[in-house]
Amino acid sequence: MIFRVVSIFLNLILFFGCFGMTKTYPEKKYFLIEVENPVQTISAPKGSSFKIRRFSISQRFEGKEFVYRKDNVNFESDFYNSFFISPSSNLREEFTKALLASKIFEWDAGQNTRIDPTHYIEISISDLYGDFRSNPKAVLNMELFVYTETNSIPNIIFKKSYKKSVDIQTKEAGDLVAGWNQALGQITQEIGTDLRDKIFTK
Repeated sequence: MIFRVVSIFLNLILFFGCFGMTKTYPEKKYFLIEVENPVQTISAPKGSSFKIRRFSISQRFEGKEFVYRKDNVNFESDFYNSFFISPSSNLREEFTKALLASKIFEWDAGQNTRIDPTHYIEISISDLYGDFRSNPKAVLNMELFVYTETNSIPNIIFKKSYKKSVDIQTKEAGDLVAGWNQALGQITQEIGTDLRDKIFTK
């Protein structure tokens, strides 16, 4: 009798485990940071070209999973919301498109091997996360170096840090990406103005 009761109990566990008690998980979503670059009516300086020699992201934020700052010492990664490609590749592509669209340079020497770059660029992303400590914000901080090179000797002609913290409506991933889009758009426009005013007008 005891054996029969135990057998029935085990069968019920198997039944509900297979059919009645299955867990549901959130759908994993993938995102890209994208910037709408304004149309410029000016022309790029003839023969000007650039090559992004180095593009790096802090190891804290270089993974595909989104990172959220929950308090002053606690960061969390989000398995269910992530970049479609590595954030380094995503942001590098957007910066390249923005530099060409700004008409600062005529060519991307990194994509045109027959063209020697007139300028080299290095970009370092120090922060890329959602700040959820109080009012949610999209944070994007970076440093830009622009230099020329003569006989393998670099000559830094421009250096600047750009820091953006954009208010977003909610802590949802879609709003965070929209905030990053806005932050990156502001940075690329500032870079365009800085390079035009401080390099090519000298």
